[in-house]
This record gives sequence, C-alpha cells and structure tokens, in this order.
Amino acid sequence: MSVMKFDKEHDLLIVPDVHGRPFWREPVKGGAYAHVIFLGDYTDPYPHEGIDRDVSVEMFREIVEFAEELQDKVTLLLGNHDMHYVSEKFDDLARGSRYSFWSKRPVSKIYEAHRHLFSLAFEADYGETHCLLTHAGVSSEWVHQREQVLGEPTAENINALMDSEEGIRALADVGWERGGWAPSGGPMWADFTEVSAADPLPGVYQIFGHTQTGSRNPIIRPHLACVDCHRTFLLSEIMEKI
Repeated sequence: MSVMKFDKEHDLLIVPDVHGRPFWREPVKGGAYAHVIFLGDYTDPYPHEGIDRDVSVEMFREIVEFAEELQDKVTLLLGNHDMHYVSEKFDDLARGSRYSFWSKRPVSKIYEAHRHLFSLAFEADYGETHCLLTHAGVSSEWVHQREQVLGEPTAENINALMDSEEGIRALADVGWERGGWAPSGGPMWADFTEVSAADPLPGVYQIFGHTQTGSRNPIIRPHLACVDCHRTFLLSEIMEKI
C-alpha cells in the first residue's frame, strides 16, 4: 500500500464521526484539498441530537455516492458503528450502542455494493511526519496483545484483519474503559484514554475520532490527535499545532 504525501498546498481533509450529521457537506464541496478521508461511524445517530435513523442511512448513501464519484480522492474508513452492520462476527462479539435492526439491512447492502471503497486504516506523510489514521486509534498495548495476528501496526496489516476470523476478533477487542473485557481496545473501540496513556507508537503520529472531545476543538498531543468534534479538519491545521 502506497503512502500518500500531503502539504499545505495539497492537503488532506479529515471528516470525523458523522452519525447522520451534515457538517461534512460544505467542506467537501469546496475542493480545497488533494484528498478527503472519513473516519467512520456514519449512522447510529445520538437520540438527543434529534437525527432520524432514516436520515442517517440516506446520508451514508450520499457519502458513498460521493466517494464513488471521486474514488481517487476519497477514503472511507469503517468505525465500530459500521462494523456491527457489515460483519456478523464483529456484531456477535462487540455490538455497539444504538444498534438498529431497521438499519442493518440497508447499511449492509450499501456496504456490500461498494465494499471496495472501505478500509480500516490509512497512512499519510506530511513533511517528515508519518501519520496513521484510524477510527479509534491504535494503542501500543493492543498491538502487543495482538502481535501474532497483527504484526507491525501498519495500515496494510490493520486492513488485512478484515480477511480472517482471528482478525475480526482482534478488531472486536473492547477495553475496560468502554465496558469490555480486553486489556485494551482495538482500532474500532479504543478509548482516547487507552491510546494516550500507552507508549506512543514509534515513528507514527496518530489521528482518530471515536471519543468525543466535548467541544469543537480537537485534542492535540505531541504524538496524537483526537478529532471527534463535529467538524472537519485539514491535516495542515493539526500539523501546525504539534
């Protein structure tokens, strides 16, 4: 898998967890980027936000159609709220909250028809900084506990976990912070505290969503950025703050 290179003139637009929200529409229309990546969790809206499940599924369809039109410029990652619809094994092991039996059929059909668009991880270079983007982040503790099936924590190896039952089991790891039994959650389920408390992955700057920051500002640390705050980001914005 080739690593894409970005700079301020050829930037990466990052879209965190959508959950039926429309905040992504205007930024992607602007086209002031070389590539756009969605970090997953397209449906399963929060009840207190007043977004209808039908609306969230149609928005998922809209995002997929956008990605089909611009395949070379769009990457769609899967989150835990997507995986429990597209993988029966993952659903058995680690179903998320707000799961909808009504959403299961249309979401899984959209995924099956366009599965070539989806992945779990993405690597990018910005100058001398090597970035790994996933839905929830990759803790070094999880890498250690799943070393036999994962190997090195590269995007290629993480994406390959979709191809085996053992890999799906690794993706379904839910740590104690999220109410599970695993020592640390995987890149679908890791909590920000799990990733930030573990030793940094060597030579990698991580960018992920999944854990809401409680504001419209990302949490930016020297070795990671959590950007689940209901707006889009350019990679250059994050790099300028580290």
